[in-house]
Amino acid sequence: MVELEKHLRLKARKEEIHKLEAFVEKVCDQYNIFHSYFGNILFSVSEAFEFAVNEKGNKLKYVDIYFESRPNGLVFKVSLSDRFLEIAALFQEETDTALEAEEMTDGERSMVMIRMLSDEVNFDAQAELMEMVFYITSINQHLTRERIRLLDEYFEKINVKKTV
Repeated sequence: MVELEKHLRLKARKEEIHKLEAFVEKVCDQYNIFHSYFGNILFSVSEAFEFAVNEKGNKLKYVDIYFESRPNGLVFKVSLSDRFLEIAALFQEETDTALEAEEMTDGERSMVMIRMLSDEVNFDAQAELMEMVFYITSINQHLTRERIRLLDEYFEKINVKKTV
């Protein structure tokens, strides 16, 4: 059951990111989302938007962002258009396997981060949407600590690669 829906259409340009940030902030304020969880949501949605914009070049004129409030959490959807299959393919690999790879592309790195920060990542092939779900019904310390641990491991691995 969807409780509330919102839609934002942005020009497919990086300069539009501030409008996306304001949209996410307004939603999170409405639901009293605390700062660290707001950061997870903002980072994930921004990465998905930037990935769509970077990869599209001048082909795509707009990127649609949808928000839905559901009983179990907040859902943000990003339209991916003809890049849908490529982006969905990046999610086929397990996070641990992706982190063990010798090198990751920027797109792979973005998708790993989105997966680590979201509670669920789903794809709608018919609508060509990536859906990121953030549970708010039972936000707890355990989940926050686990995400911090995963991010620490990720950044530690990245730093090791840069110095080698």
